Amino acid sequence: MRNHAVGWDPTPEMQGRFGYVSYAAVIDALAKAVAGRRYIAGDNFTAADIYVGSMIGFNLRFGTIEKRPEFEAYWSGLENRPARLRADAQMEKLASKRAWEPA
Repeated sequence: MRNHAVGWDPTPEMQGRFGYVSYAAVIDALAKAVAGRRYIAGDNFTAADIYVGSMIGFNLRFGTIEKRPEFEAYWSGLENRPARLRADAQMEKLASKRAWEPA
């Protein structure tokens, strides 16, 4: 997704070196993986959902992946989980204090 977002996709000759064929193939595979599923790895929320969900949510938010019904449905089941909302609130709190700057 990052390569594509900056305007670069591997040529057919280079595809084997990058672990994926093309951006389109990755997006199609991801859409198929989340289609009709609440969770990516079975019937329970797992760390895989944190990773996949955050990637989908981030990229939907910034428009770096196309809005597909599969992505929107999967993300809608994750975006309002209590722990995610708490983490967002904490990040906002730290950002407002500029917590990353030295005192």
